[in-house]
Amino acid sequence: MQNQSIDERVFYRAVLVWLALTGLMAVAATILHYTEPAPEPMDLVIPPLAALANLALAIWLRYRPKSILSVIYSAFGVGIAALSIPAWYYSLRAQQDPTVLLINIFPPISSFLIILLVLVMVMLPPRRAFLVMMVVWSLNAVPILSYLLTHKEELWAPRGKDMLMSYGFVILLLLVLLPFQRRARLQLERLQSDNSHMHNLAERDALTQQYNRWGGQRLLDDFMRSGTTGSIIMLDIDHFKMINDTHGHLIGDQVLQQFAARVSSALRSDGHLIRWGGEEFLVLIRGISERDAFTVAERLRASINSELFSPVGKLTASGGATSRKDSDTLESLITRADKALYEAKLKGRDQVICV
Repeated sequence: MQNQSIDERVFYRAVLVWLALTGLMAVAATILHYTEPAPEPMDLVIPPLAALANLALAIWLRYRPKSILSVIYSAFGVGIAALSIPAWYYSLRAQQDPTVLLINIFPPISSFLIILLVLVMVMLPPRRAFLVMMVVWSLNAVPILSYLLTHKEELWAPRGKDMLMSYGFVILLLLVLLPFQRRARLQLERLQSDNSHMHNLAERDALTQQYNRWGGQRLLDDFMRSGTTGSIIMLDIDHFKMINDTHGHLIGDQVLQQFAARVSSALRSDGHLIRWGGEEFLVLIRGISERDAFTVAERLRASINSELFSPVGKLTASGGATSRKDSDTLESLITRADKALYEAKLKGRDQVICV
């Protein structure tokens, strides 16, 4: 989860809350049915199964965040089954037994159908939402409305009118609202795209296109909060001031761009390059030990030495590497890497010290 954007995290948490609330409602329904004097067997089976299914989906999402779309569609499947099975069961039972009235035995779940349809409309793209909404409505409304339309005495009863409204006219209202939802979704996507672009501008260094100090600070804060293992490497271009003094700041900027591009290309996907200040860069790598951090730092140093920098020629860099300890704060971690970098410079530069 740490590498996800803010919008993705909000969506992830919203789905978790949805699963939790749905599970709690199923638990509440289970308790209510079990406390009834003469509960229907179906009412004692469906709610606890729905609660267990939502719990399993929440656990799945918690440990496999990348499976979020599969979890969402599975949750819709659970909701459809939990609502449509009783609709068909009670309708057929009332149809076959003239002494049984559907309005007396059908559980009060029509409001859950409306909630499910709204969730489909909100969570899915408009075209897919329309298809899924029609499937959900058909599986639930067809048996109920078919029965009520052939049993007028129940249709005109207060409960029958309520069921007619819930299973008949509400879907028409939602279908009318669907085009407006599509426009709102497109507008929201544009706003999110603009927000993402502005966020990238704010956290990226304009010269090197790597993370700037502010963006790097956010990454490091997330890393420290995560509690995971990892290492940082401080890199500094040796004698960079001489380049600016000899060739000018424009050439110095070109060198910084080449340096950042070379280091970035030598990093794997779990590494992040941050321009920490001036010619000093910080590398954050999650999930590696101190020994591996030294190996990575040496590889980065070698990649810097491997080719000439246009137009100044050969350059070297010094590095200080350290790994996170349980007692570390962000300040202590950076201070230790900075001291290791300073030691590398004192010992002659063009080397890496790991502490």
